[in-house]
Amino acid sequence: MNDLSTLSKYPFLSASKKYVTENNLSVEEFLNDLIYERARTRGVERLDNAFNNRDVGNKSLVTDTDFIMELLSYPIARMIAVCIEDIYFKRRYALGEAIHAYKNLLNEPTSFLVDIIKEFNLNVEYDPNTYKISIYFVDYLRSAPTSYKEWKMINRDMEKGYIRISHKDLARIIQETLRNRINEELDGKICDKSICKVFSSDILRIQNIVAMHRKNIRTAPIGKLDKNKLPPCIRNILSAVQAGENVPHMGRFALVSFLHSLKLSNKEIMELFSTAPDFEEEKTRYQVDHITGSTSSTSYKPPGCEKMRTYGICSVEEIDELCRKKKHPLSYYTAKWSQEKPSS
Repeated sequence: MNDLSTLSKYPFLSASKKYVTENNLSVEEFLNDLIYERARTRGVERLDNAFNNRDVGNKSLVTDTDFIMELLSYPIARMIAVCIEDIYFKRRYALGEAIHAYKNLLNEPTSFLVDIIKEFNLNVEYDPNTYKISIYFVDYLRSAPTSYKEWKMINRDMEKGYIRISHKDLARIIQETLRNRINEELDGKICDKSICKVFSSDILRIQNIVAMHRKNIRTAPIGKLDKNKLPPCIRNILSAVQAGENVPHMGRFALVSFLHSLKLSNKEIMELFSTAPDFEEEKTRYQVDHITGSTSSTSYKPPGCEKMRTYGICSVEEIDELCRKKKHPLSYYTAKWSQEKPSS
C-alpha cells in the first residue's frame, strides 16, 4: 500500500501523510517552489471539479513525479478549502473527495478495502477463502448510510453481532466515513494566511461562484410556495439543508411533511433538497416517499410548535409576534397569506 501510485490515488491514508512527513516537504515549499506548481494547479482543479461535478476528477499519471504531484495536490486543496470559509463549499468538496475514492475502491481487491477500513477504526472481518465480508453491527449503524431502505438492519443478515456486506457495500461505507472525516477535519482548521496570499485570486473566484450559487438557491421558486411567508423554524431548516449544515432527522421530517401539506409534489420537494452540497438522490427519494406516504401506508403530518420546541428545531430567539399567536407552522403560513388578502 506504500507505492506512490496507491498513495496518490488514496491521499487520505496515513501512509500518504507519512510520505510527506518523511520527505520533509514543508508548506512553504508547496506554496512557493516552482517544482510544485503542478501540484498547486491540480489542488485548485480538485476544488473546481468537486464543486461542479461532485468528484475531484482523474488525471493521467505515469511517472513518479506525476504521482507525487497528485498526492501533494490533496493537502493543498484542503488548505484552500478551509480559506474559502464557506460551509456549503467545504461539504461539497468533502463529498467530491469521498465519491472519487469510492469509484476507485470498487476496482480494488477486497483485502485492500479491509486494510483501509482499519484506518477508520471500524471492525470488519473478511474470509479470503469464502469471500465473506462482515462488519460489527455497532460500526455498521455508525457508518453505513442506513437511511436507504436496503441498508436498514432488518434487511441484512446478522450473525454473532456481525452484519454481512458486499465488496460494494464496504466501499460505500468507506465513502461515507471518509466524507464525515474530511468534514470534521476541515471544520476544525483555521485558514493559513500564506494560503490566502498564494491563492488569493482562486479563493476570491470560488467565493464569488459559491455566493452566486447560494443566491440562485435562495431566489429559486419552489412550486407555489412563497418562501417569504415561511415560519422561522421551517425557514431555518430549509436554509440549513441548502447550506449543507447538519440537520437532525426531525428537522428534515418537519420540512418534508410541511411542504407536502402545502401540496408540493415529491418532485418539487426533491428539487429543493437537490441544492444541498451532499445531496444523494436515491437516499432523499426514499425519505421523501416514505414521509409523504408514497411508499408507506401513512402520510405524515408536520409537527406542531410544541413538538418542534421539544426537538430543539424551533429557535426561541427568532420567534416573532405571529409565532406567539399560533400553535402550528401551517397556521403561521396560512395567516401570512391572509394578511395580504384585501379586506372586503
